[in-house]
Amino acid sequence: MALILILCVAAFIWDRFPAASVSVAACIAMVVCGVCSPSEMMAGFTNDIVLIVFGTEIFGIAFQESGLSAKTSELIVRLSGRNERSVIIIAGLTAALLSAFLNNQVICALMMIICIHIAGSAPKIAVKNITLPVIYCAVMGGQCTLVGAPATLIASSMASDALGSGISMFEMLPMGLILLLAGMLWIFFVLSKRSASFWSEAAPSSCDTETDQPDFAPNRRKITVTLISGAVMLFLFVTGFVTVGVASVIGALICMFGGAVQQKNAFSKIDWNILIWLGCSVSMASELNRSGHIQSICEWLMQHIPQNMSPLLLLAAFTLLAVVISNFIANTTTVIIVLPFALKFAELYALNPKSFLIAVTMGAGLAVLTPLSSGFIGMTVRVGYRFRDYVRYGFGIQALLTALTVLLTGIFFPVS
Repeated sequence: MALILILCVAAFIWDRFPAASVSVAACIAMVVCGVCSPSEMMAGFTNDIVLIVFGTEIFGIAFQESGLSAKTSELIVRLSGRNERSVIIIAGLTAALLSAFLNNQVICALMMIICIHIAGSAPKIAVKNITLPVIYCAVMGGQCTLVGAPATLIASSMASDALGSGISMFEMLPMGLILLLAGMLWIFFVLSKRSASFWSEAAPSSCDTETDQPDFAPNRRKITVTLISGAVMLFLFVTGFVTVGVASVIGALICMFGGAVQQKNAFSKIDWNILIWLGCSVSMASELNRSGHIQSICEWLMQHIPQNMSPLLLLAAFTLLAVVISNFIANTTTVIIVLPFALKFAELYALNPKSFLIAVTMGAGLAVLTPLSSGFIGMTVRVGYRFRDYVRYGFGIQALLTALTVLLTGIFFPVS
């Protein structure tokens, strides 16, 4: 399994073949080699991330065809003065604020739709230059509160069982705001000045045809249906009656049944390549976790960490471990794998377990170096990024956020 994953990641970086084809080939290889059964190979396509992308893409099409996307985009463009860097700041702050209180997966999908439309309505604004930084802002905003990211909720639940108390609603807010400010400064002063130099030449993306289309005139009936769909999804996200993926599909069905978008039109515009790539990637991540390789790595590290290691250095080691692993499998899975070991180390060394809880949770949640790190990073492949683009563009901000996470955790939640 490890060899298949290494070859798959190498193929992504080489970028000679389409990512969806590489993912399918990897999944077929897992079945042929006996790593998993055909049904297990297909399990990724029922994952919440895939359902979220499917549902929110249809909602996004309705959002566009109803005229709502145009209105929102026009407002941002008007406020920004058609300046690319100003668009990043305004849209990024909007995404961060919404992600702090709503599921950041959904906010990322919605903001990506808006970024695509902004680029289509303002010729001087490149879709690649604004989409990824805005999604980064949404990711960072999601780390400001308990409810901003699923991984934080899982970590809090695990901590409650192990320690008797979890993470409170705004406990991470001071750290989160500093990380958001630092990240946005990096984006504004470093990345946005030379964005185009990061991007590989790519074939036309699925959004190219959308941005070439004229704006859809506002349609009151379609707007009403789309807003109802959004309200229902929001209600289901907050109440938790169903998973986020199922809620997204319900929202998509409301859009289609209500006539906000026709099924044939919606299905023709969905980027099926991205869905295939995500589904196969989730299957690979699940099998990697099930194979026990990640567990073995953690156990090996436990055996080789010196007993006299500095507490802050130990905290840094677990944070870095969470970041590295989370860049290849879902951050929720990373938390489930790494956090028990981190809390055990804190107990053995008589250190503050809350500091390890926060550092591992934030480290996993702020993994942005590869499109495999999370569904909302992965869905941006739709605008034409290549695998190597994420690594080149995200390396600096990933290093900055990781270092600050360790430093700020030591300040706000002293290790010893």
